[in-house]
Amino acid sequence: MNTQRIIEDAFSITPKEVSINLKKGESGNFVTKKRADINFWLDDPADMFNLSISISGQEPQTIKLEKVFITFGERSYFLCHCGKRVNKLYLPSFCNHFACRKCHKLQYFLTTFNKNSIAGQQFYKMNRMQKLAETRASMGRIIYRGNYSKKFNRFLQLCNKAGLDEVVDKAQGLMELIKA
Repeated sequence: MNTQRIIEDAFSITPKEVSINLKKGESGNFVTKKRADINFWLDDPADMFNLSISISGQEPQTIKLEKVFITFGERSYFLCHCGKRVNKLYLPSFCNHFACRKCHKLQYFLTTFNKNSIAGQQFYKMNRMQKLAETRASMGRIIYRGNYSKKFNRFLQLCNKAGLDEVVDKAQGLMELIKA
């Protein structure tokens, strides 16, 4: 049986999420992402580059962090056990350790079908509409200082690209009403 390994089905963590939770205390968990069974901590609070993660109380996995200095500051990355520097580590349902998407052989859902076929085009369009609906639902305010926010403008660009002209037209009409 050939089971597809889809990235969207896997639990993921980023260095930013870890650092935000560690700033609140010495350890943390991912209750906010509906995974209270995953706990993480620093064995040595002075060593911010070695993170221990335990899944459901199992033997902890040590994950290394690396800071890279860039022109406007610094950025943290995970170092996967394969040696690759990544911004996300994944935990698919069939595994009990975190690794990069290449190690877990994960692929994006949109790459699993032929987008050139008629059925594939419709499937792709439905998927885009679902993603846009989820994006809009998670968005906060859309108007800032009498104009659409940058996030909402980006959302409208994506709607336009997806062929959702009605959404874009109604948003432009609403803005004209606000400005009048």
